[in-house]
Amino acid sequence: MNWIILSLIYALTNAFYTTYNDKRNFNGYVLGIWRGFGISLFVLPLFITLPSLELPSSYFLILILQGLMIGVYDSHIFFASAKFGGHASSGFMATTVLLTVFLWWTIDFNELAALFKNQPYLITLMLILSGFSISYWQMMKVHVSKQAESYLYPAVFALALMSIATRYIALHGGSAYAGVVWYLSVSCFVSGLYNTVMFIFTPLTSNTPQTHHPKLKTLIAPFSKGQGFWLIALSITLITAKTLALRLAQNPGYVIALLLTSPLISDSIEKKQIHLTPASLLTLMFLILLLLLVS
Repeated sequence: MNWIILSLIYALTNAFYTTYNDKRNFNGYVLGIWRGFGISLFVLPLFITLPSLELPSSYFLILILQGLMIGVYDSHIFFASAKFGGHASSGFMATTVLLTVFLWWTIDFNELAALFKNQPYLITLMLILSGFSISYWQMMKVHVSKQAESYLYPAVFALALMSIATRYIALHGGSAYAGVVWYLSVSCFVSGLYNTVMFIFTPLTSNTPQTHHPKLKTLIAPFSKGQGFWLIALSITLITAKTLALRLAQNPGYVIALLLTSPLISDSIEKKQIHLTPASLLTLMFLILLLLLVS
């Protein structure tokens, strides 16, 4: 049950996260730089609280790969938020649910074998996931343009792989606390490096104000009114809730399923009212059935 509460916190913070750049229109790589290096520097002092433990080299490899995937995911989400609106990016990312579930089953053969031994449960689970997928697509297809859809595909696969990697980091770091610290420090630092490289070698858009040092001005833009610091605080909350939820849940796809609430939350934030359509109500019904089945 704890993973459901943590997943809802993850969904809530994700709704704010994916709509963060709607009106601010910062450069997506710059926000990734602030987020990556800012989180890493903030968490760095916590290393002295970690117990002495020898971790396998594969653990650090996963942390590095996770950082690269974070870089891809963050930049696509921030650019999509500014270009297409947070509702489109928030909603489309939840299509990773089925992808994550099936990817995890290809990795965790024990869970898949156990499901095959309980065929009524497996059939029920597949029906619920299929109903969820169809109703969710009906809910979201009117909101996501073809251009936004093609742009967000890399982020979809990155999020699915990130969720599986996050579960590994959370389970094999020595403790839940240590897993969160390793994630926030190492993976976020690598994501900051990725965004720095992309920012340096990617030309600025034509609507960037022409000054003597346009890239420097773009880089320090989030410093105004403490925007970068708010992003760091929001991201730390999001990552902590996500990491702990993925550690506790049986399948990482179930946590990502609760991201379904993110587009509804972001839509409510944008319109300042809750608007439920028949498709969204049906999707919520399948989500509740899924939670009742797997919790």
